[in-house]
Amino acid sequence: MSPLAIIWITALVLIALALGWMSGLIVLRLINERRAGRLAADRRAVVEGLSALLRDVPDAIDALRPYAHRARLMADVLVEFQGLIRGADQERVLSQLREIGLVDVLVARLERGSRAGRLTVLEALSALGGETARQAMRRAIGSPRPEIRMAAVKALADNGNPPSIGRLLDYAVGGELEPSRLYAELLRQVAAADPAAAMKALERADHSPQLRALTLDALGFSGDYQVVPLLIVFAGHAHFEVRTAAVRALGRLQHPAGEGAIGRAMEDESWTVRSAAAEAAGAAGFSRLAAGLDRLLGDAEWWVRFRAGEALFALGVEGRAVLRLAAGSERPLAHRAAELALAEGDAT
Repeated sequence: MSPLAIIWITALVLIALALGWMSGLIVLRLINERRAGRLAADRRAVVEGLSALLRDVPDAIDALRPYAHRARLMADVLVEFQGLIRGADQERVLSQLREIGLVDVLVARLERGSRAGRLTVLEALSALGGETARQAMRRAIGSPRPEIRMAAVKALADNGNPPSIGRLLDYAVGGELEPSRLYAELLRQVAAADPAAAMKALERADHSPQLRALTLDALGFSGDYQVVPLLIVFAGHAHFEVRTAAVRALGRLQHPAGEGAIGRAMEDESWTVRSAAAEAAGAAGFSRLAAGLDRLLGDAEWWVRFRAGEALFALGVEGRAVLRLAAGSERPLAHRAAELALAEGDAT
C-alpha cells in the first residue's frame, strides 16, 4: 500500500471517529435535556400536590404517592416548600407526608448517594421530625464525611434538639466536626440560648485560639450584655485571633462599657485587631473614638485604613468632618483613605 493511500485511510478513520464522537455528544445532550425536562415536570407535579395539600383539596395526597419513593426529588421540593409555610398549615402538610412513608424513604437515601443529596435529605428529615427521623440524624453524626456530620448536628438543632455548648465544642476538640461557617452559625444559635454556659465554656483549657475566637464571636451575637465584662477581658488576650473576635463582639453589642477596650485595640500590634477595632467603633457609633480612627487613616495596612474610613463615615456628621479634614491634609495615606471613604460613602 502506497504512503498516499495510508494517509487517506488514516484521514477517513479520524473523520469517522470525529463524527462518531460528535454524534455521541449530541445524543447525550438530547438524553440529558429529556431527563431535565422530565425532572422539571415531576417537580411541578410535586409542588402542585403540596399546594393542594395546603388548600385541603380532597384526596390531594394521592397525587403525591407516585413520587413518594423519589427521595431526592421529594427532599428538594420539601426543603423549598416548607420554608414558605408556618404553624398549623406546615404541620398539616408534614403530617400527611409522614403518613405516606416519606420519612422511611429519606432515611434509606441518607445511607447512600451523593453528598449534595444527603445534605438535602438531612434538611428534609429535620423538617419532617419524629423519632425515626431523629434517630437517622443521630446516626449521620457518625458519618466518615465531616460535612455530613456537621449537617446532621445542624439538622437536629433545627428540629429542636440542639447540642449543649459543651458537646458542640467537644465535637470540634475531638475532630468530629471541623470549624466552618455552618459550625459558627450553630455555635451562635446555641450560645444565644444559654450565654452563661458559653461564658463558662471559655474557661476550658483544651480550647484552641480558633475555637475560643468562635465562642467569643457567638457571644457577640447573643444580645446579652452580661457578656460584656468577659469580652473586655478577652480583648486583651495574648492571641491576636482571640483579641480580634472579642473586639468585634463588643462592636456588635454596642454597649458603652466596651468603648475603652475598643479604643485600646486601635493601638494593637496586630493589624487584624486594629481593623476590628475600627469596624467596631463605627458599628457601635462611638463618636468619641473619632480621633483614634483619624490616626488609623494613616495606618501602614491598607485594610485598617479602609475600615477606619468606613467607620468615620458611619459616625455621621462628626466622623465625616474628620474625613474632610484628613482629605485636605498633607498626610498621604490618610489623604487617600479619607477621599476613598467620602467617595464610596456618598455613592451609596
